[in-house]
Amino acid sequence: MIEIKRADRNNFCETSLDLFDRSQEVQNVWRMENGRLVLTFQPFSETWSPEQRRKKAGEILSGRYTIFCAFEGDAVVGEIMLMPELNEGRLIIDSFHVSRPFRRRGIGRRLIETAAEYARGRGALALYASCCSAEKTIDFYRAMGFRLSEHPIPSRVEDEPFDIQMELRL
Repeated sequence: MIEIKRADRNNFCETSLDLFDRSQEVQNVWRMENGRLVLTFQPFSETWSPEQRRKKAGEILSGRYTIFCAFEGDAVVGEIMLMPELNEGRLIIDSFHVSRPFRRRGIGRRLIETAAEYARGRGALALYASCCSAEKTIDFYRAMGFRLSEHPIPSRVEDEPFDIQMELRL
């Protein structure tokens, strides 16, 4: 049974992501062209090395974010990291992943719903995400109700120029 809980030092440690499978095989990506999204064939693979998993665990343990994790027993199978401050009424999703063997089981939806509930409680008007442009990733965000941001955050665009800037109005 998958349980969504706020991550802290009682349920998360530096090795909690050691078995997390961040891998993704991408065929198509979305690109902004003349203000429109255009689907483009651009295959690539993504994954986290052991060092990247430990780095992400360190970020989760840093105390700089609000983090919710999906747990199967003691194993972390999903995570969503939220920035602590609102940006123009938006709570920013800094990181959001579900381990590959656990995708398409509603875990991502539950993490987004948990983040949205938390954001509403903080007075946020929207969740904001700088989204990987992979077709399946954008399809997921759209299915969750996210739309293109009318006011992208410049620093997010600069950090990830190929990401798609999206918002979920709350």
